[in-house]
Amino acid sequence: MDLKKSEKLTTSPLTQRLFIKQDPQDEEASDCPLLTPSPPLGTTPDPLETPTMFNPLEDTPLEMTPTPTLDNLNSEEGLKAFIDIVNSSNKKHMIEEPSSRDPMVESSSSEESSSLTKEPVCTQLLTQLNTAYQHLAPDAQAIFYNQETSGKPPLVGIQLVVPKPPKDYSFTRWNWPRIRQACFWLMVCVLTLSTGLVIRGIVLMPKKCAPPTEWWQGKLFYEIFPGSFQDTSRNGVGDIRGITMRMDYLQHLGVKAIRLNSIFSSSGYPEHYPSITSLTKIDHNLGSIEDFEELVDTLHKNGMSLILDFPLHPFVEELRGGFMKRTAVKSPGMEKTEGRRRRNIEIKPTITTTTTTTTESSTINNEIAKTPTTPLPFLNMTKDEPKSERYVASNSVDPNQAEHEVTKALKYWLRKRVDGFYLKGLEHYVNDIHFVHLLEDWRDILGYQKILICNWKTLQSAKSEVVRKTIVGSINLLDVTLKLSNGTKDIKRQVELITKSDLLREPSIDHPWIHWSIGSVETDRVISSLPVKNASAAVSLLGMMLPGTPSIFYGDEIGMKDCSCEDHSDLQHLHNVPPMAWEAVKDSVERFSSSNVMPWLPVTPPDTPSSMAETVVSMSHLRQTTTPIFVDTALKHDHISVNCDVRYANDELIVVERWYPRQNTYVLVVNLGNVTQVKDLSSLYYDGRVVSGPSNKLNQSIYFREFVIAPGEAFLIKLEK
Repeated sequence: MDLKKSEKLTTSPLTQRLFIKQDPQDEEASDCPLLTPSPPLGTTPDPLETPTMFNPLEDTPLEMTPTPTLDNLNSEEGLKAFIDIVNSSNKKHMIEEPSSRDPMVESSSSEESSSLTKEPVCTQLLTQLNTAYQHLAPDAQAIFYNQETSGKPPLVGIQLVVPKPPKDYSFTRWNWPRIRQACFWLMVCVLTLSTGLVIRGIVLMPKKCAPPTEWWQGKLFYEIFPGSFQDTSRNGVGDIRGITMRMDYLQHLGVKAIRLNSIFSSSGYPEHYPSITSLTKIDHNLGSIEDFEELVDTLHKNGMSLILDFPLHPFVEELRGGFMKRTAVKSPGMEKTEGRRRRNIEIKPTITTTTTTTTESSTINNEIAKTPTTPLPFLNMTKDEPKSERYVASNSVDPNQAEHEVTKALKYWLRKRVDGFYLKGLEHYVNDIHFVHLLEDWRDILGYQKILICNWKTLQSAKSEVVRKTIVGSINLLDVTLKLSNGTKDIKRQVELITKSDLLREPSIDHPWIHWSIGSVETDRVISSLPVKNASAAVSLLGMMLPGTPSIFYGDEIGMKDCSCEDHSDLQHLHNVPPMAWEAVKDSVERFSSSNVMPWLPVTPPDTPSSMAETVVSMSHLRQTTTPIFVDTALKHDHISVNCDVRYANDELIVVERWYPRQNTYVLVVNLGNVTQVKDLSSLYYDGRVVSGPSNKLNQSIYFREFVIAPGEAFLIKLEK
């Protein structure tokens, strides 16, 4: 009785209406896939009792439709009836709602069936109109009526239809094997290219984190007096070929540019080399222009540059429109020595003015007479005024004037591939009305890779802001000669005068670098100006430690001293340019001249051998590779500052520090006194390692609590971070 009642309730029309009109939310809430609700507590379900699973959806009368049970589902007829019910449900749904489920459904089901049989399996899977997913859930009404009988609620079928896209896909007819092959090789090419770019980036990655510098910034310069460096013509006077001969020595020192004091023809070279007669002719005692070109070629092949000294003063009296007046200045004792020496030195007549035709000369002289001697108003203009307005006055002297003699000389030597010029005596012309115009003209002629050098006094002598700005914008190196005779306190004052100036507070690309000269042709020898006689190499290290471009005068690296010139009192003004003492140079087999030729001045080898013979070489290498030493400024706390500080200067002991952000600090300690110093510098530093100094102290650890340094010694110490 209970079983019949349950079957009757299961197949009732109300159950059908509830199933067909079931709300989606109710349907979703009633989802219980393939699960049967648990029976009430205390009730044990009968495994033989099989509730109704599906209701008929066709027009068959309810009484004539047998209810599939678990028994008949296991038989062939029951399974066939179950499949027919599912298929009829799918067909009815497809007929009733074709447009709402899939707008791309074709009108004829026969055509669909035929296409499904003819098309491949992958196409059939993609073009099937819909897929019906059967879902089993308890019948809501049956559950309601079975609450009293505590029977097992029957399951009803819920059909979920997923629409499919159109059946005709063009990509199914593509040549997929070829596509896969092309994609594979494309991936291989991309990986190969990426690997190559990574390897290239690693190879080209800079070895050090340092700002870029030009060839004249921070490199070692070497100043040479050509008549005293090496004699190859066997006449007792050095020559240009001798410099080429000593190229290996210059390379060993780490020199990047050599500077020739004066090679121009004079009224008596080398005794009276300042009295030049031309800016374009080489003195015949030094060689020919072919020898000079060979020297330039050899220097460039070895990565070095050549700089010429241009002695403007007193050779050039004034910077006038298209010419210059010039006189040959006689040195002291010139009249006494003319004709005395055995060498046939050609004495050329003194030239007072430049001559052309009579008409041109008179025209130029008339223009000179009309030119005012007082500075023109453009010198007092502000730096923001246009260039055309500032130079109208200077250009209005003579529109047809000839090219300046210095300009001609610069162009001539540029054709010989000279790399720079030292404009000696330029400070004497800062108040000339043509100074600004000519200096900028020379700057334009040289271009970017050629350099101009002048003395620091040129910038100090400039009173006008326009002149000062022109100097800063046109000059690459400002030469400062370091005086050593007044002790370490005076050295500190000289260094801080430069490093604390406003010039070095600008970025390096906007201001000229400092050219530190340790000795020069115009000063006494380093050894002659110091109380200690073996401190020449130590002083060279001091100059190379300062921010800028260092320059060494030939022979100072080995401790050459001034010539006594006892037998040549008339040559006393040349006491600082004795011939190079090659016998004091390690591994040197050649001397200044042949053994049977008397040099033009006596050779003066150093008295005291030094234990720091190779310190210049090691320091030169450090200047090329160590950022804190070869740069002149550093960016700290968002402003430019000089990365150098004189930390101690007392008792003839000087301590110089160089630093750079995120790199090791370097400290130079120099003793310029005659006694051994024992100092406690632990308030400044703790310890470090010697990277340049006496050969017996290299690579040793140094502690500053009890620092011992002998006379004339210098220690370059790398501090630990």
